[in-house]
Amino acid sequence: MPIENCWETGEHDGLISIGTHRLFASIFGPDRTSPTVPVVIILPGAAASIKEWVAMRRMLQPSTRVFLYERSGLGSSDESPPGEPPTAETIARELDLLLQTLAIKPPYVLVCHSYGGVTSREFLHRKQESGTLHEIAGMVFVDANQERNSELWPDSNFDAVSSGIDTMEVTGLNHSVFLSDAERSEMIAENASAKHRRAAAAEMAHYRESCAVLGRKKQLEAEVPLLGSRPVSVLKGNAAYDLRKIYAAGVAAGSGSPEERMAYQQKLDTYDEKDESFQRQTTKLSSNSRFSSTPRESGHCVHLTQPDAIIREIQWVLDHTH
Repeated sequence: MPIENCWETGEHDGLISIGTHRLFASIFGPDRTSPTVPVVIILPGAAASIKEWVAMRRMLQPSTRVFLYERSGLGSSDESPPGEPPTAETIARELDLLLQTLAIKPPYVLVCHSYGGVTSREFLHRKQESGTLHEIAGMVFVDANQERNSELWPDSNFDAVSSGIDTMEVTGLNHSVFLSDAERSEMIAENASAKHRRAAAAEMAHYRESCAVLGRKKQLEAEVPLLGSRPVSVLKGNAAYDLRKIYAAGVAAGSGSPEERMAYQQKLDTYDEKDESFQRQTTKLSSNSRFSSTPRESGHCVHLTQPDAIIREIQWVLDHTH
């Protein structure tokens, strides 16, 4: 049942029960001036806490109403209950329950990064199945995954060469100029916590399965775009740029066998080309879509390196909702 406290106005945050366990949720930004004004929902990538998104929060807060939440096991949220593995379908169901519990009404604009591209589309599927797909006013995909991304990652050769490497440190993300010293410390501490690592491992254990399940829904093969003419922006980062940094650090540390290093390099040769092809396919969700890229050095975590680029795409989507 919806809680009494209305999250449609003002700023709120806290642990919210969805029946089986509690999830941390936060909403901020201007009150909605009309029931037709969308709320922006941010869906971070696999094993990513909303602590990575504080710079985006700061930039959006003056003008845009935004909902952020921690998935099961991340941040202050409770860990997944027994028998509820964190598949993309489960993550989408929990988000749906959370929005219902808080009585945060549509329309929604979904902003999804990395694996959030998969979980957000499972959320679309739930809406389609319930006849409420019209609640989604638009979407922004930020270097986002789709069902075929499991062809690129995870990869055992990547794991071998990056063994023992702090990837957030090597890629420079721990030193994002868009975060304060305190914010960086909180993000690093969250990523290092045992609870976070358990949740991250659980999500990754179901990554391939979740991609396969989404693929069977054939959303990108529909004759009529799933979202009709609602605005969809696909903003590509450059994961290969980060992977090259990780490769160099792994080799310097002596990680990986010669064969594993060679396989890593060979995959990198075509990684960016395939990644762009996959991301361009996501534009098929709407007849009103656009594709753009960030500078090469933005890497994969655009929210920590080029947050202004994401702001631009969110604004484009909001400007084209109707």
